[in-house]
Amino acid sequence: MNKTLLIKTGVIAIIGIILLMVLESVSGTISERTKFQNVAKNSVAKSWTGAQNVFGPILVVPYTIKWDREEWSKDGKRKIVRHKTQNGKKYILPADTQIKANIATDIRYQGIYQFPVYSTDLNINGNFSSENIAEQVHVVLPSQTALLTYGQPYLAVSVSDARGINSIPLLKWSAKEYAFKAGSQLSFMDKGIHAPLPNDFLQSIVKQKLFPFSLNLSLRGMDEIKFFPTALNYQLSIKSPWPHPKFYGDFLPLSRTVSDQGFEAKWEVSSFASNIEEKITLCEEQKCENVIKGSFGVEFIEPVNSYLQSERSLKYGFLFIVLIFVAFFIFEILKKLPIHPIQYGLVGLAIALFYLLLLSLSEHLSFLLSYVIASIGSVLLISLYLVNVLRNTKTAGMFSGLLTLLYFTLYIIVSAEDFALLMGSALVFFVLAVVMMATRNIDWYQIEEDLKVSAPKSISER
Repeated sequence: MNKTLLIKTGVIAIIGIILLMVLESVSGTISERTKFQNVAKNSVAKSWTGAQNVFGPILVVPYTIKWDREEWSKDGKRKIVRHKTQNGKKYILPADTQIKANIATDIRYQGIYQFPVYSTDLNINGNFSSENIAEQVHVVLPSQTALLTYGQPYLAVSVSDARGINSIPLLKWSAKEYAFKAGSQLSFMDKGIHAPLPNDFLQSIVKQKLFPFSLNLSLRGMDEIKFFPTALNYQLSIKSPWPHPKFYGDFLPLSRTVSDQGFEAKWEVSSFASNIEEKITLCEEQKCENVIKGSFGVEFIEPVNSYLQSERSLKYGFLFIVLIFVAFFIFEILKKLPIHPIQYGLVGLAIALFYLLLLSLSEHLSFLLSYVIASIGSVLLISLYLVNVLRNTKTAGMFSGLLTLLYFTLYIIVSAEDFALLMGSALVFFVLAVVMMATRNIDWYQIEEDLKVSAPKSISER
C-alpha cells in the first residue's frame, strides 16, 4: 500500500459517494417505471371504468317559492312590489338502508402490467318513514303570503363513473315499479341514476307510515369501491373472492373474515356517527362540500407490488455497500493484505447492479423468484472476483456467506411490512456492535505508522 490510512479511507469514502449516486439512479428508474405503471392503469380505467363511489339512495323533492315583497325604489321616493322566486331541493334520508354487495374480481392487462377490476351486484333495500319525510320536507317560507309548490320527487343514486352501470335497474317503491333515468340530478355528484316518483307522492304520506324501496344495481369498477352512509341507519355487507382486501375510510367493518378463498365484511353506521343529517341540511343551503366526506370502502390490493418492494430493498443498498467495505477494510488491516480502492469500487458496483437486476426481473417474474435469481447472480459474481482479490478461497467463501446472509436478512425485512423499520434498525445496531467489538483492541495510530513503513514493500510485492 502506498497511501496512508487517512488518505485511503478518504478515497474509499469518495467511492462510496459515487456508488450512492448509482443507487439514486436506480431509484430514479424505479420511479420512472412506477409512472409507466400509472399510465397503463389510467389506460385500463379509460377502457373499463375507474374506482367507484356510491352515494345514496336519497329522496329528492324540488320546490319553488313565489312571493311578493315591497321594496323602496332606488331613488327612495316610493315603494314598489317585486315578484320573488326561489328554487330549491329538499334531501330526505331513508330511515334505514341495507346494501348487499357481491363483488366478482378479474385481472386486466396492459403490456407487462396487470390491474384488478371488479363487477358487483348491489342489492339495495330500505325504508322511508312518513314521519321523517314530513319533517325533512318542511320549508321555511319568507312570508305568510308566499306560495310553495313541490315539484316531482325522485330517488337518486350517484356513482363516480357512470360508464360502470351495466344495465338500467328498476325501482320497486311501495309495491310499484318505476324506471330509472340517466343522471343523479344531484349538483354535488351528478353522475348516476334517478327514478321519478308520482307527483302526488307527498299527499300519500298521511296514509302510509313506511315507504319500502329496493333496486338491484350492476356496477363495474377498478381498484376500489367506496360508499357514503346516507341513511339514519346504514348497513353494508360485502362478499368477494378477492383474498387481499384493504379496508379503509372513516368507518371500519364491525366484522370481517379474510381467507385465501376471499373475504366478507359488514358495516353498520348510524346518523349519529356519520352526522349525515347536518351535512344534508347544509347541502340544502348550497354548502355541499361536507356531504361527500365521511366515506368508507374496500380496496382490492395486489399482494405483491414489485416496485414498492424494490424501492424498500434499495433503501438498504448503501448499508450493504458500507458493510462490505467495512469488512474489507478490517480484513485488510488485520491480515495486512492490501485491497486496491478500485477493487472496493467494483464490488460495490456489483452490489448496486443487484437492485437493477431485481427491478427488471420483477416486472416479468414473481418478486421472490426475481430476488432469488438476482441475489444468486450477485453472490456468484462477487465470490469469483474475491477469490483472486483476497488470494484465499476460504476467505472469499466467508465473504460470500456474509453477503448471502445479508441478502436473506434484507428479504425478511422487506417482506415484514409492519416490522420493517424495527428489523432494519436492529440490523444496523447489531452490525455496528460487531464492528466496534472486532476493532476495540486495534491501535489505529500504530496501524497508520505500519502502513507508512510497509508502503514501499507492498508496492514491490504487487
